[in-house]
Amino acid sequence: MNAEKQPRTQRIAAMALIAVPTLVYVAALLFDPSRALVLWERATPPLLPLLLLTAGLVAHAALSLLILARIPAQLSRGQAALLLGYIVVAGLALQTAAIHIVEPFPLRGLAFRQYSDFTGGYFSVGVRVDDLGAWLGRFVQEMESYNVHAERHPPGLPMIFWAGVQLMRPLRGLAEALGPTLRPLACFDLRAATLDDAQIAAGLFGILLETALAWLTPILLFLFVRRIADDRAAATAALLCPLAPGMLMWASQWDRGFGVFTLAGLLLVEQLVARPSAIRSAARVIGLGLVLSIGALMSFGNLPIIMICGLYALIRIWQTDRFRSLPTWALQGATVLVGFAAPWAAMILLTGFDLPATYQTAMRIHLSLERDYWPFIVWHPWDIFTFVGLPAAAIALLMTWRRAPALTFAWVATIAAQSLLHVARGETGRVWMYFAPVILALAGLWLAQQSAATAPGSAKPAAWLPVFALGLLVIQSATHIALLRVIGYGVDPLTVPNATLPADLIPTNIRFEPNGEARLLGYTLPPVLAPGQSATLNLYWKLEGDTALPTARKVFVHVADTPEDEYRIVNQDGRPANWTLPTTCWLPGQVIHDPHHFTVAGDARPGEYYVLVGLYDEFTGERAFVHTAQFAVASAVALPTKLRIASSNLE
Repeated sequence: MNAEKQPRTQRIAAMALIAVPTLVYVAALLFDPSRALVLWERATPPLLPLLLLTAGLVAHAALSLLILARIPAQLSRGQAALLLGYIVVAGLALQTAAIHIVEPFPLRGLAFRQYSDFTGGYFSVGVRVDDLGAWLGRFVQEMESYNVHAERHPPGLPMIFWAGVQLMRPLRGLAEALGPTLRPLACFDLRAATLDDAQIAAGLFGILLETALAWLTPILLFLFVRRIADDRAAATAALLCPLAPGMLMWASQWDRGFGVFTLAGLLLVEQLVARPSAIRSAARVIGLGLVLSIGALMSFGNLPIIMICGLYALIRIWQTDRFRSLPTWALQGATVLVGFAAPWAAMILLTGFDLPATYQTAMRIHLSLERDYWPFIVWHPWDIFTFVGLPAAAIALLMTWRRAPALTFAWVATIAAQSLLHVARGETGRVWMYFAPVILALAGLWLAQQSAATAPGSAKPAAWLPVFALGLLVIQSATHIALLRVIGYGVDPLTVPNATLPADLIPTNIRFEPNGEARLLGYTLPPVLAPGQSATLNLYWKLEGDTALPTARKVFVHVADTPEDEYRIVNQDGRPANWTLPTTCWLPGQVIHDPHHFTVAGDARPGEYYVLVGLYDEFTGERAFVHTAQFAVASAVALPTKLRIASSNLE
């Protein structure tokens, strides 16, 4: 009797360890507005996309359980291909449903994200590279001129888009056919008007490659787990991929596919450990170094993959050989280093690429983002746990030490070192996605083991624990994806309704640009303010032309005592519509509400002040041409009414 109760008690304890963090997190998502456990912005999801996403997650989980209940002990090649094909299709469908939570038109949203200079910037850099060798030679000098993401990365990701341009140049007809469809979607690049059709089409190449890289993950995950366990465990791990929130939410972000380098490295390590003296081992050793090198070329943030693979290799060698063949292992380790160094050495010798300076610049910029040691030492791993799925993370962290000690130690030690060294600077739910396949592999191993276990007093498999775990994963994923807002490039212009002009609008006849395309219809502004008081100037713009503006303009608002803008008490600027709709994305005939929030200087003198408004080029700072205005100085237009500043107490 005691022997029968022990497994049952262990399973109840396992259920508690899986359920508690998941349910606490879901409760925090739903009811706790603080950022104690939820590190991202939240918003209420639209009902229909939420229902579609939830139905998709439930359907995939149910079908996964059905597959696992009937899967044979060993899959044929055809069966494995069919399974993996289903997983990729399910992943793409669920990814689309997840994007639909925040994008009325998911495919358009996916394109906007890839083209945007804000959510990546790698397209913006890569397609403008003419001479790859010359660009690599001066890369370190240009890094800090790139946007917030590209300036902290090595050149690998921009090189993908450069390669896309080279691919599309000979396919001129295809590029020209794609151009009219893709060009409007590239408006968040901000300088797309200067690009030819081949450069624009390279964005589609990037979208397809990023998607393919991400959904190659479950395929390599299946192959790796199959090698260290069996087909049932491999299928379980692969089927978990479409339920991981990060695999669905980070669509367009290259980080979600970097787990491919983790898996390829681990798979090569396992092959080497199994047959260290095989003829093909030299190619595998070199291949391991190349895989790790390419991962680092994509992002310096992928360097910890080396630690994961290295620790795993050391423990597996100890398990299988006890280091009796130490000279052989030492030689192979040295050969891995040669494979790792080869691409970097080629870049340095052929182009003059400065690797040390590039790394130092990237890390200096990265570490300048200040984050307190506490509580980020806990928040950083917590963030990636939530994006992989807390039930899977709990299993991989607590329950697989006996089943897979080498793999468990490798990832736990690496993530602990990353956290304790405080190298990360936030957003680890994205940049640490290379841990995701290891966590899912371990969760798959454990869940498959539980399914195969014989329930006390019964000959049937105890499949209720996997049902419980997948149910929790569905609940967490649906809530997490529905509420969190993690990628912000702006808004799809098609979803922006024409603004309604308010009754108190002060009309104007002000136009900017050579042909007067950018028209300021009017504005609203409080007539009297006090020093230190905040207010909003609401501008209403209309694009009067047949095409979008070719230049990205920011709007500036100055309040000064003279039109010459000498004594200024307000200085505010930004992209239109609260930074969400750059002028390159304006649609012809569209009326745009553009609020500008400002605060009057605390030492402002009482009196009447001019309100000066204008547009300027985001990249050069040059002000836009004033086509029509009652009064303008230095391309700054004075609005018809003045702003009165009263004494500290409003008169």
